[in-house]
Amino acid sequence: MLRTKIVPIAMAAVIAVGTTVGVAYAANDKRGGEGAQELATVVSAKISLAQAIAAAEQQTGGKAIDAGLENENGTMAFAIEVAKDNTVQKVLVDLQTGKVLKVGASENERGEDGERDND
Repeated sequence: MLRTKIVPIAMAAVIAVGTTVGVAYAANDKRGGEGAQELATVVSAKISLAQAIAAAEQQTGGKAIDAGLENENGTMAFAIEVAKDNTVQKVLVDLQTGKVLKVGASENERGEDGERDND
């Protein structure tokens, strides 16, 4: 009888400790303050991620498959990967103006030497 009460209590304790450790680990991100800086940059952006994706898709005529942030010569930009005709292009969209800064082959499309892979 005692065993049937202890097992669920022990399981609840293990789950609680695991959750606490997970939250603490997430709060102490290995990138240091970079995550907080990226969050502040996105929050202060003049355009939304949806607007950046729309601009990238319009510029390339493709469909967005991935998005993130990138520092382009000191300017933070949304980095949108867009797929079209079996190729993936990376489009950089300025966070403040919404202008497309650059369109180029995605890093996934380039080999180690910087040349495009044509597998």
